[in-house]
Amino acid sequence: MMRNAFHFTCVSLAFILTAAHAQNPGSITWDPKGSTHDGKPFVEVAAGVGLTKLGLPGSANPAGAGGGSGGVYLFGFASAVPGANGPTIEQMELGGSDLKAGTRLVLEFTKAEQDRISFVAMMADASAPGNIGVRVLSPTRFQITATIVDPVLSESNNPDNLTAAFGLIVQASQGATELFNFRGTTFVTDMVWTDLEPLALSELPQLRDPADFGGFTTGLAAKGVSASGGTASFSAFIPEALFVAAREYGVDVTGENCLGYRSYVQLTGSEDGFHKLNVPADQPQPAATFDVDGNGAADPMWSYRITNSEWSRQALMFGKIDSDPNSPTAVGHDTWGRLKESVSGN
Repeated sequence: MMRNAFHFTCVSLAFILTAAHAQNPGSITWDPKGSTHDGKPFVEVAAGVGLTKLGLPGSANPAGAGGGSGGVYLFGFASAVPGANGPTIEQMELGGSDLKAGTRLVLEFTKAEQDRISFVAMMADASAPGNIGVRVLSPTRFQITATIVDPVLSESNNPDNLTAAFGLIVQASQGATELFNFRGTTFVTDMVWTDLEPLALSELPQLRDPADFGGFTTGLAAKGVSASGGTASFSAFIPEALFVAAREYGVDVTGENCLGYRSYVQLTGSEDGFHKLNVPADQPQPAATFDVDGNGAADPMWSYRITNSEWSRQALMFGKIDSDPNSPTAVGHDTWGRLKESVSGN
């Protein structure tokens, strides 16, 4: 992800200038001037590129930048331009800067007016209410609130040398009612973002063709968590509006009966890693940091968490599946995989 971001930042000035002039459908741009870290503004050095303070980028002054295509936007901070194989753990490290673990980020972005925020996935600290949020400020602006986390042991971060890092993925959708518009569902994990990716369309029961089983889910894919002691958390903040849409689609799913799955295998409760976080558990909670529909009021939200300590590449899913088919723990090369390769290769 950061490989793409810093290619965007440092190599192609023409691309930066072009992006500044037009907000095409599916395009998103970070606004450093409208963004803060612990209340302090970032310094814009080019369109969509910012530093924590005036000066040259480095371990004490990491740069933030993003880029993408096809409605998928990737953003993160790093201390140096990554090489051909992507960012190293050393380049992801933010602990020597003002962006230490526990730092509160309020990041503003511009988007095309017709685009909706389908989902956001980020590496951040979701342990406290208010740490995370997504708010649509206007038809062309949105805001993401996050708290920087100390990443856990995982496939890329092994041994665990990181003390602070941050990255995110935003998926835009142009249809208000299409099945791939997840109404601003937000996923948060403490795994390194290079170990994450959006689910393949074929992994979602409402988008399988042919539909060999039914249901409605949303989720995120993760690579291996180290079997040598790493435990990762995957939180989902789901607007009530998504469950309403699922019921209109014909699936009997509510925030109360929403289930957790690991590659279609149902997680029955906390003993195997699925936690329902709403209190009381049968009611959505208004969250001041979420206003994905942009109406100025706090969205009613449902919160869940899946924790686990070892797996290969698997799909972490939230929703309702009619049956648990025999499904491999790894999926083949698909549309998402090709899209991800084309993004990271730019």
